[in-house]
Amino acid sequence: MGQHDWRYYAGGAGDPVLLLSGGAGIGIGWLDLAPALASRFRTIAPDYPPSVGSCAELVDGLVAILDAEGIEQAHVVGQSAGGMFAELLSRRAPDRVRSLILSSTGLYGPEDVDRLRMRVETTLATPWPETQEAIRTALRSTWQDSDDAEFWIEQVLSATDSGGSEGSANSYRLLLELAEGVDELMRGPAWDGPTLIFRADDDPLITGAHTGRLRDLHPGCDFRTFPSGGHSLLISRTADYVELVTETLSRT
Repeated sequence: MGQHDWRYYAGGAGDPVLLLSGGAGIGIGWLDLAPALASRFRTIAPDYPPSVGSCAELVDGLVAILDAEGIEQAHVVGQSAGGMFAELLSRRAPDRVRSLILSSTGLYGPEDVDRLRMRVETTLATPWPETQEAIRTALRSTWQDSDDAEFWIEQVLSATDSGGSEGSANSYRLLLELAEGVDELMRGPAWDGPTLIFRADDDPLITGAHTGRLRDLHPGCDFRTFPSGGHSLLISRTADYVELVTETLSRT
């Protein structure tokens, strides 16, 4: 699609659900949810090409996937950065979105710009093996309570290895672009359809201020919290995540 090579996992039958993963951009990250939905929903879970360097390119690619699959409108589930991209998709192509389910996410802002810019610069200046080890260490900290942590870490490292330093820098460039443009995003009219936002109170990566921006854009949303579970609720609270998403999709 265009200059980028998009890959995605498709399965199930029924109303279409577009599954947008976090910054690692791996469709296999929905391994615990997609099979649970397959009897009633058709799922599409894309990998984000490491060559994508702008939010416009990413959203255009998602729309192209819907076109390629003959999908006029889909429920959109976004985790972490995927929730941010889901918000952008709902602005770029509101008629293609049937509902939004946004987990462990929010919108980055001015407070994140310097940190994300430094991540881009550091990633490009650091030898790739050192960056991979840093990714491994960060993920072990994030998923320290998960029995499946090593499996998921290897999935992320395998995916990021294909794009190397430039691909990893691009993943930060997308988030930096979001943070730099958040004021304009907050001023624009938001999609006003059915929206669920949920997170854990102890999420170490997404702050209450980040999530608060999304809630401000969707004042009528259904907002839920878990007392614990960290950032990756599909890994830490799999049954709760699947139940909440399935129940929400079934009544939307």
